[in-house]
Amino acid sequence: MYIREYGNAHKKDLLFFPGSCEPWQEFAGAAEELAQSFHVLLVVPDGQDPDEHTDFISVEKTVEDTGAWLKTRGIDHLEAIYGLSYGGGMVTRFLVSQNIPVKKAIIDAGTAPYTYPKWICKLICVRDYFMVKVGRASIGAMKMAFPPERFARNPDKAGEEYREIQRYMKTYSNKTIWNIFWSANNYEIPHPAPKLDTKIQFWVGTDEWGSRFRDLKWYQKYLPQLELVRIANMAHGEYVMMHPKEFAAKALEFFEEEQ
Repeated sequence: MYIREYGNAHKKDLLFFPGSCEPWQEFAGAAEELAQSFHVLLVVPDGQDPDEHTDFISVEKTVEDTGAWLKTRGIDHLEAIYGLSYGGGMVTRFLVSQNIPVKKAIIDAGTAPYTYPKWICKLICVRDYFMVKVGRASIGAMKMAFPPERFARNPDKAGEEYREIQRYMKTYSNKTIWNIFWSANNYEIPHPAPKLDTKIQFWVGTDEWGSRFRDLKWYQKYLPQLELVRIANMAHGEYVMMHPKEFAAKALEFFEEEQ
């Protein structure tokens, strides 16, 4: 794991947990836009940088390593925190487990721990594991899951972009793939949640509503103080990766408003 920094001149710190199965560069645009107002700390988890040759272990380990890194830098509080998908799960774990106060948080379509029996959780993880294995083996499958008209930066050269993503995904070890999907949906948190002074928003795109409805309902029970924010006409991860300026403008509106 390592942390890339943007906007070092700013005093207010913003911690950024990206989603899985995408190169960190896909989130750099959003980090750079947020860095107009904040010192942005973009976490690159273990197993997700081909140059590191590590395996992803868990949401818990990533959060604990991040907290330790912050403390070695003398950062004892955060102005803001953001996370997408399993990065949203990391935000949740961070808020309830780290002794580092956070003023405001955005959980963007965050994954919630399953409440099913373990054997069902394992079956779901097996499904997700093989879906990634099949998806990264086929450009056609990738295009079906992530339509080029929405997820390619240059739709006329979508094939090149998807082949680059494919090359990146093939650097993921089998252990990393399994652990990502197991931990994203089975990370541990205290019950009930401790009292938090953090102001929290849960973002969900209207075009991912059905697939994130279970997660949303869990979050509304676990963190009843959160505010639901619907992002119009956006699929999973589309806003932060493909529309970084608009994404950052909306995030900064929340992060910078007076409480």
